[in-house]
Amino acid sequence: MNPRFDLARLLVPLGLMALALLLLIALPRPAAAQSTGGAILIWPVDPVIEADQRAAALWLENPGKAPTTLQVRIYAWAQDGEKNGYREQDQILGTPPIVTIAPGEKQLIRLTRTIATPPDTEAAYRVVVDEIPVAKAAGEAGAAVSFRMRYSIPLFAYGQGLPSPQAAAKAKAPSARTPALTWRMVEDAEGRFLEIRNRGDIHARLTDVAFGPGQADPGKGLFGYVLPGATMRWPVASGTNVAGPLVASINGASPAPIERRTD
Repeated sequence: MNPRFDLARLLVPLGLMALALLLLIALPRPAAAQSTGGAILIWPVDPVIEADQRAAALWLENPGKAPTTLQVRIYAWAQDGEKNGYREQDQILGTPPIVTIAPGEKQLIRLTRTIATPPDTEAAYRVVVDEIPVAKAAGEAGAAVSFRMRYSIPLFAYGQGLPSPQAAAKAKAPSARTPALTWRMVEDAEGRFLEIRNRGDIHARLTDVAFGPGQADPGKGLFGYVLPGATMRWPVASGTNVAGPLVASINGASPAPIERRTD
């Protein structure tokens, strides 16, 4: 397998997966995504491995009426050229990697760090849970159709000296290590885009993005992620009023303005 591959190869079908991602990433409680076999609940939807921890817990629950078999894989996550990229890795292992969950039951998946994350570093991963389809008997309705759901949630691991945003908020002692965001509008042959750069030490989870009170509102709810040192962009409809300040909630904090770039 090519060590890098784009999001289009990782998430299929695109329309259904966009809905699944919104559910799995945005909700603070157990997330449900509808599939042909029922709803799979996954929580927490924002797992982290703190510097003093070796592993994090991820729970999968099957509230449906039939057993479901799931495969768990973890990929290193990077952002380059305004795009998400994924590669195979061996720093974090998910065990057990394949599980069959009976109706009404749940299964613990341990996300275990095999090597220490470097000090003052946030490492980003994606946990991908695939639903393995059950073969249908010959003559059964839909027997020729093979369908499965794929769920993806972020996972962040931290080195000594760098607490997660969740830990800093819980301790009521905000860390000095924060996202440092700037934004600008760009246009090219592909269209008009809102571009956001993160020069900080940790990721920025953007929600409720808007161009000031009473102006354009391109991102109610979850908008997206910008990893440390990365630049990401999102399409903006032609004619959208972007004159006002860009305001967003960053990592769950109260909405605040983001500095506009002038270069």
